[in-house]
Amino acid sequence: MKTSKMTFRWLISSTLVALIGLSGCSQHKGPEVAEVTGTITLDGQPLTGVNIQFVPQAPGGSPSFGGTNEDGQYRLLFNSKTAGALLGTHRVEILARDIPRDENGDLLLSVMPVKIPRRYSQPGALTADVHSGRNTIRFDLLSKP
Repeated sequence: MKTSKMTFRWLISSTLVALIGLSGCSQHKGPEVAEVTGTITLDGQPLTGVNIQFVPQAPGGSPSFGGTNEDGQYRLLFNSKTAGALLGTHRVEILARDIPRDENGDLLLSVMPVKIPRRYSQPGALTADVHSGRNTIRFDLLSKP
């Protein structure tokens, strides 16, 4: 009788360990993303204060977004907890940020938005391929064609 209780307990504990192990393997961690950083310039000068968005060309993919610092450098975020972008080809959108406002809601005209040439805002004008691993993607924009 003692042996059958021990065998039963061993069988139950082994099954629980196996189930816990399998559930850990089957957890969905989300789509595969890769780190994307880079620099955006306009006529060779860092383009500061702009937003950048990578929109996957594959259907159903979520876009990644970022913004440039004073050196024109950006880093994409897939969501609030994950840096990077989905693997594959993306349509790239570079957009000027809105003019900031002060505490009264008045425009801060001392911080003028950057003017991005219209041709770069056309659908498909800028694309990028994101591969597994680290990606450094530079955009050198020109004000005149």
